[in-house]
Amino acid sequence: MAKEIKQLVVGITREGEIVVKSGRGKMYPVQKAADLEFTCEDLFKDVEKELFATIDTEAQPWECISIE
Repeated sequence: MAKEIKQLVVGITREGEIVVKSGRGKMYPVQKAADLEFTCEDLFKDVEKELFATIDTEAQPWECISIE
């Protein structure tokens, strides 16, 4: 398995986790890395642009380390 994967960002939970959608269509929340700053407002800056989360799959549980 890859150390990092990219998933489409579809939302953010009340707890601050990033909701992503896998290539197979499954949606699930991923914890944010401690040093990652990302808010709900960031999702709406440019609604035409898709955001992708880079997820560290070696961390347990998986965590989002960057948003592009």
